Amino acid sequence: MARKILSKLVLATVLATGTMTVMPVESARATSLAPLSVDQMTDASDYIVRGTVQEVWTEIDDHGLVWTRARLSISETFKGPDQPSEITIDSLGGTYGAVSTELEGRARFTVTEEMFVFLTRNDLGRYVPVAKFLGKYTIRRAPDVNRRYAVTWHGKSSYFDARFLPHPEEKDRVYLDDLMEQVQTRLDTGWDGKRIPGLSLEKTEAINTIDRRIVR
Repeated sequence: MARKILSKLVLATVLATGTMTVMPVESARATSLAPLSVDQMTDASDYIVRGTVQEVWTEIDDHGLVWTRARLSISETFKGPDQPSEITIDSLGGTYGAVSTELEGRARFTVTEEMFVFLTRNDLGRYVPVAKFLGKYTIRRAPDVNRRYAVTWHGKSSYFDARFLPHPEEKDRVYLDDLMEQVQTRLDTGWDGKRIPGLSLEKTEAINTIDRRIVR
């Protein structure tokens, strides 16, 4: 399975310094940048959870690719085969020593960051955000506003600190309570049987059984 995923990547440049740049040719399953709706991301998720990042680190796999990993302490589970207290989230890309793997659209994490995240289990057994950065929402609150909102972030800079993300204009904010209500409504309604881009019908059916909807 690992070789199948790697066949969808181009190892573009390996510099003398050991820096590796990886660019995607095809998207793998539900980790593409297809503009999925919240309903589609809900259907595509193995887990949907809310929590706080406790630790972030990088590792190199057996193929020399760098993964960024985040240990999430879970406060709420909306969908999943169980209700874990913690889960490790993976995102292909990052820097480990002199080796870097760059992947367009990858999710990034900050210690103490609160997030609402849609997760899919990939062919390597790693839990990754659905649609890369689009499936990971940082929870924030604007000054003098009690209502919290959820925002996605994508940038080319390797630096990321969720504490300093700019606040969107009020008209552009996705409020957390609205997002959670939309997800819960979809879970209560159930998958509509329609195909989700990048995800097989077999897997979609398997991860949308009634027992995976957490009773709230």
